[in-house]
Amino acid sequence: MELPEDRVLVDTRPKEAYLQGHLPGARHLDLSAPRLRLREEAELQALEEGLTELFQGLGLKSPVVLYDEGLTSRLCRTAFFLGLGGLEVELWTEGWEPLATETGEVHPERTDTTARLRRDWLLTADEAARHPLLLDVRSPEEHRGLVHPPCCPRGGRIPGSRSAPLELFLSPDGLLEKLGLEPGEEVGVYCHSGARSAVAFFILRSLGVRARNYLGSMHEWLQEGLPTEP
Repeated sequence: MELPEDRVLVDTRPKEAYLQGHLPGARHLDLSAPRLRLREEAELQALEEGLTELFQGLGLKSPVVLYDEGLTSRLCRTAFFLGLGGLEVELWTEGWEPLATETGEVHPERTDTTARLRRDWLLTADEAARHPLLLDVRSPEEHRGLVHPPCCPRGGRIPGSRSAPLELFLSPDGLLEKLGLEPGEEVGVYCHSGARSAVAFFILRSLGVRARNYLGSMHEWLQEGLPTEP
């Protein structure tokens, strides 16, 4: 295994693990936590501007290889933000470990990269409400409203959404048949915070499905007071 050439490397693991040993030149970035309201055009514009500053400050430019210990939701949500901003992203989930020989911080030079939102990657709450094929990748118990995170006032699901637990996606062979999907079809995905759904997003995209991720997911949906089932 060799380091990919002409790629910017991004390590999405916890900071402590990064400092103990990372790929040469890799930046550290974990965007698994930010929760943004993205319903108005001004909010989308603010995200674009924020991503531009992030890209330039971290010296990011296409293509970017992001790596982590497996296909984690942390890896996929971070990669989703970068790809949403227009960067070409690749995921590296295993085999990089022997090459992680550099320690300490990396201080890259700024770039002039400008973010341009890929709107065909994203669903807003209003678009999710109207989407004809919306998959809920949370657990069946969450989909039925039996359990919910403590940050949410109640459980439930987006009306009309279908349950498709993330575990299904981790065995991609035959996945489209199980979900009744065809390559080229558009589908929306959501979870609680857009992290598990980012995993499903990248798997579906790799299979030729035009997935779109509702980044706000149920956390935003409930904060906005939108209707739920059951």
